[in-house]
Amino acid sequence: MLAGLLSGLVFALIIHTLTRNEGSFLADIMNRYESGSYDSRLRSRAFFSEEGSIDDVIVIDIDLNSIETLGNYYDWPHAYHGQLIDVVTSGSPSALIFDIIFDPRSSYDYELLSALASSALSLEPDLEKAADQYLTTNDPSRLIYSTANSSVVHHALVLDQSDSVNFLYAMESIPEEYNAQRHVLDIPEDIARSLPQAERIGNLFYRLLNSSQHVGTSNFPPDPDGVIRRAPSAIRFQGSGEVFPSITLSAVMDILDIPSDGVIYDMDNNIMKLRDRSGTIVRNIPIDDQGRIYVNYFGKFKTFTYIPYVYSMDPEMLDPSYWKGKVAIVGSSLAGLGDIKSTSVQESFAGPEIHANVIHSILQNDFVSPVSKAYSLWSMVIVSCLLGAICGIPSKPFWGFGLLIIASALWVIYATDQFLSKGVMWDVVRPITSLTLTQLSVFSFTFLIMDRDKRFLRQTFGTYISPALISQMIEDKEEPKLGGAEEIQTAFFTDVQKFSTFSEQLSATELVDLLNTYLTDMTTILLDNKGTLDKYIGDAIVAFFGAPVPIEDHQLCACKAALEMQEGLHRLRKQWLSEGDRWPNIVHSMQNRIGIHTGPMVTGNMGSQQRMNYTMMGDTVNIASRLESSCKQYGIYTHISEDTFSAVKDDVTVRELDRIVVVGRKEPITTYELISLKGEESDNMRQLVSGFAEALDQFRKMKWNSAKKLFESLEAYEEMYEGRTTNPCQVYIRRCENYKKDPPPDNWDGVTVLTIK
Repeated sequence: MLAGLLSGLVFALIIHTLTRNEGSFLADIMNRYESGSYDSRLRSRAFFSEEGSIDDVIVIDIDLNSIETLGNYYDWPHAYHGQLIDVVTSGSPSALIFDIIFDPRSSYDYELLSALASSALSLEPDLEKAADQYLTTNDPSRLIYSTANSSVVHHALVLDQSDSVNFLYAMESIPEEYNAQRHVLDIPEDIARSLPQAERIGNLFYRLLNSSQHVGTSNFPPDPDGVIRRAPSAIRFQGSGEVFPSITLSAVMDILDIPSDGVIYDMDNNIMKLRDRSGTIVRNIPIDDQGRIYVNYFGKFKTFTYIPYVYSMDPEMLDPSYWKGKVAIVGSSLAGLGDIKSTSVQESFAGPEIHANVIHSILQNDFVSPVSKAYSLWSMVIVSCLLGAICGIPSKPFWGFGLLIIASALWVIYATDQFLSKGVMWDVVRPITSLTLTQLSVFSFTFLIMDRDKRFLRQTFGTYISPALISQMIEDKEEPKLGGAEEIQTAFFTDVQKFSTFSEQLSATELVDLLNTYLTDMTTILLDNKGTLDKYIGDAIVAFFGAPVPIEDHQLCACKAALEMQEGLHRLRKQWLSEGDRWPNIVHSMQNRIGIHTGPMVTGNMGSQQRMNYTMMGDTVNIASRLESSCKQYGIYTHISEDTFSAVKDDVTVRELDRIVVVGRKEPITTYELISLKGEESDNMRQLVSGFAEALDQFRKMKWNSAKKLFESLEAYEEMYEGRTTNPCQVYIRRCENYKKDPPPDNWDGVTVLTIK
C-alpha cells in the first residue's frame, strides 16, 4: 500500500510535468488525446439538441435560395447589405453582426448611369424608371451610410500574419486611412502581450470600418488538429500594440454596456471579467492562457435558427419586429463560400454559427470551464494515490487491473457528469494515464519484489505441498526451514497390494496409465488434506503432515487423508470395472495399505550440493513404513500407531489391533486399525470393534479358549472381499491355537515381535 501511494504521487507529478510543457512532444500527444475526450463530451450533449431550438441569436444565411433569387453572391452590390441593415435595424435588434469581409468596389458604372440620368437628355419613361431602380439598388454608398446610421452594426476586421510569398508583409502601424482608436480595448501592455498576436490588417475597405461604431476581429484560429475549440476574445496588433476585441466580444460589450476599459483579464486564474459602466462585474468568463474563450457548442449544425438572407432584407417577407431584442449574425452556410469549419461537435460547421455559440454563451452566462492545472494535478494525485493504495491490498496482483478498469470508468463517469451538469471540463486522459502507470508499477513491484518469495514457495513446493498450505505460508510470512528441523510430525506411507502381480499382467503402457490415474487421485487427496508429498517409489506414496508449515491437527489430517484414499480407491475400482475388459480382475480388486505414525522427525532439504530433496528422516519414518508393510500380516489396510491415535481418539473410530515390535526396533508400540471418522462407522463394524476389544482382553489374559471363541464369533462381521486373504480375527484364532499348544511364559506381556518388514 505504501508503494502504491508513492507510485500514485510520483506518476501524477511526472504526467503533469511532462505533458504540460507546451510545444513538447509528450504535451502534443497528450493534448491531442485530451482534446478528443473534450470533443466527445461536447458531442454527447450536442446529440440531444434540436434544429432551430435557439432563437435569441439568429443566423441570417446567404443560402442557396438567396443566391438563386439575388444572383451570384460575388456580384451582389453593397447596397443589398445596406438595405439589409436598414430593414433589420428598424426592428430594434440587440446587435447586427457581419461575418463578412467587404472590399471596396468600383463605382464607375453607377456614377456613369447617375450622370446620364441627371443630364438634360430626356429619357424614355421605361428607361428612366429602370435607371432609377438600378441607382437605388446599386448605390455603393448605401452600406456605408446605413452602417454609420446604426448603433448596433458590427463589422468584421481581419488580423493576419505576414505572408512574404504573396508580398503581404508585416505592418509597423495601422494604415492611416483607418481610424481605429475608437474600436480598440484599453488593456495593460503586459496582458496584451499574452493575447494572440497579428502582424497585419487584412481589410481594405477602410471607409466602411471608419463608418462603423463597432468593429471586431472574426478570426478563428484552429487547434493543431484543425478543430476550432477556442475563440479569441481579443487580438493584439504587433506593429503598434493596439488590441481589438473579437466581433462577438464587441457585440457583447455593446449589449451589456461595457466600456473599452471594462474588459479585465485575470491571467493567474484564467478569468476574463466584464465590468459595465456602473463598475459592476457582470460576467466572469473562463479563458485559457492566451485569453481565448472555450466555445460552448450548444448543439450540432443549425441548432440556432437560420433565416434566408433574401427574406431578411424584405420587410414584406419578414416583419422587422421579429428582430426586436435578438442578435443577428450575417454569414453563409454554403460550402462554396468558404466559411465551413471543423468543430468539436461536427466536422462541417458554418462559421457564423460558431460566433452564435460564443455570443449566446456569454449572454446566457453559460460557459465551458476547464479545470485549472493546479486542480487537475491534485485530482491526479488523489485518484492515483487512492488506486495505488487499494491495489496494494489484494492478495492477487492481477486483481489490480480490475480495480484500474473500475477506477477509470468511475472517473470518466464523474468527468462526464461534471460537464453535463455544470459545464466543468476535467482532464480524462491524463488521470487515466496516471492511474494506469500507477497500477502497472504496483503490479510490477508486487510481482517482482513482494511476490518473489511467493513464487519461490509455489515453484519449490507447489508440486508436493497443498495449495492451502502454501497460501498459509505466504499469509503468515513463514518460509520453510531449509536444512532440516526436528519437530513432532506425522509420517505417512501407502503402497499398492501385490503390485508386482500388476506388472506381470499389464503391458508397460497400461501399467503407466493405471498408475498415473491412481497416483493422481491419491495425491490430490493428500494435498487437499494439507499433506506434503515426499516422493513416489513406484506405486508407493511417501508423505508427511506438519511440515514445512506447522499444522496443529496434523494427526487428524493424516487420518482423514487415509480414509479418503480408501474411499477414492473404491471409486476407482468401480470406474475400472465399468470399462469392461480393458483391465484384468486384479485391477478391479486393487487394494492399498497405509501406515501412519506420529513422532519426532527431521524435515528439510537433504541431499548433496548438486541435488537436494525436501524430505523426512528419523525413527518415526521407519515405524510408519513398518506399519504399512505389516498391514498384510493382519489383513487390514490402514494401520496407525498409538502416538497418532492419542491425538485423534475423539475424532475417529479404530480397532485396537496389537502391541508389536517392528523390525529394527526394540520398544513395543500399540497399533490400531483406522476404520472411520467418529460416528460414520457401520453397525456391523461398531459391534466388531466392541467385541474385538473384549476378545483381545481375554487373549492378553492368556484365556485362549474364551478368546478363540469370541474371535470366531466375530469373524462373521469381517468383510472378506476379493483380494483379502485374512483378517485380524483369523490371525488371533491361529495365535490362540498356537499358544494353547505352546504357551508363552507367565510374565508374557502380550507383545508380538514382527520378523518381516
